[in-house]
Parts: sequence; structure tokens; C-alpha cells
Amino acid sequence: MSTSSVIEPGTRLAGRYRLEERITDSGGSCLWKAIDEILARAVAVRTFDPDFPRIGEAVTSARSASRLTDPRLTQVFDADDSGESAYVVSEWVVGESLEGMLAKAPLEPGRAATLLYEASEAMAAAHAAGLSHLCLTPRDLVWTTGGTVKLLGIATHAVLGDRHCEDPAAEDVRGLGRMLYAAITAHWPGDEDGSDLPAAPAADGVAHPPRLVQAGISHAIDAIVC
Repeated sequence: MSTSSVIEPGTRLAGRYRLEERITDSGGSCLWKAIDEILARAVAVRTFDPDFPRIGEAVTSARSASRLTDPRLTQVFDADDSGESAYVVSEWVVGESLEGMLAKAPLEPGRAATLLYEASEAMAAAHAAGLSHLCLTPRDLVWTTGGTVKLLGIATHAVLGDRHCEDPAAEDVRGLGRMLYAAITAHWPGDEDGSDLPAAPAADGVAHPPRLVQAGISHAIDAIVC
């Protein structure tokens, strides 16, 4: 297996996936908006730098994620590293990320709880299949134009970020809690590279309880987050 060092708009992968727009370029891989010319639909395609050290692991994790059936989890359609350029093809999700929503204002607590409930149910389905996320951020939850929740990056984002954990399920639960904190305060209590939201106020490295950051938050939700 080898990867091409020159991948640009117009490149076709596997004779069917035409890359159209580079969405992100970081961490040894690029995310593209592409067209599946056989099925005439938009897809997301991730390609890899030639020296990315975990290409095989990324493709394997994507294949594992392709078996997930919960509609709240992004569907993986194809993944291959046997040709000139390794790639992962997944559902093109149209909507607004939680981070995008919070750039305007915090969510009403009931709305935030509903979104995170859907995300937690989706995560439970992934855990039941033996898969995890490990690096949940407000960028990974999308409210689609169809009025549904989508959770991005199951299994694959951990490989891209080289994340490991002795208790993956517990780490994902903590990640969901951080996302709920962000949803009701519009501040991020996690690592600074996880979100462009303002950092949560903290003392001695511990984020202040949400009700001390944003008015109108009940003790019940405060207890869930903390």
C-alpha cells in the first residue's frame, strides 16, 4: 500500500469518488467534500498524507464503524488502503454543529438535554458494538437539516488523534458531559484544541459548575454535568 503525495480537487479515487472541496487539512489527513459519481450523491472523503503513521489503523477502524446501524451515527460507506491512495468514504452530513450553534448563544437547558440525550443513545449503540470515540467535542454533534442528531467520528477520530484510554466507555461519558456543559454555557471545559468556544472559567484546573457560569441552570442539570 502506498499513498499519493499529490491529491487535489478533481482527483478521482477508486474510479468513482471525485474530490471537489477540501474542508480540513490537519493531523496528517484531509477531509473533502466529494461526489460519488456512481450513486450521484455527495459524500465525505478522508485522504491521508503519505507519511501518516496510522493509515492501516484508520482504514480498519472505519471498516468497523461501517457496521454500525444507528441512524444517529455517521454512516461509513467505503474504506480502502490497497491502492495508490488510501481513503475513507462516509456520509456527507448537512447541518449545523453544536459548536456553530453555540457561537450565537448557549442553548436553552431543555434543548441541550434533548440533543445530548440523542447523542448518548447513539454512543451507547456504538459501545454495544465494541466501538468508542474518545475525543468528543462540540464539533462532533450536528443538528441536520432533516431535524436529526448526527454524531461524527466514531472509532475513526481516536485513530486520527492517536487517542487511547483504559476505559473507553467512561471517557466517552465524560466527553458527553463536557459537551452538555458547553451546550448550556457556551464555554468549553475540555482541552483548548477541542473547541473554538471560550474556555470554561476554572479554579485549580477544575471548571466552575455550569450554574455559576450561566443563569437559569437547574441544580439537577448541574449535578449531571459535574
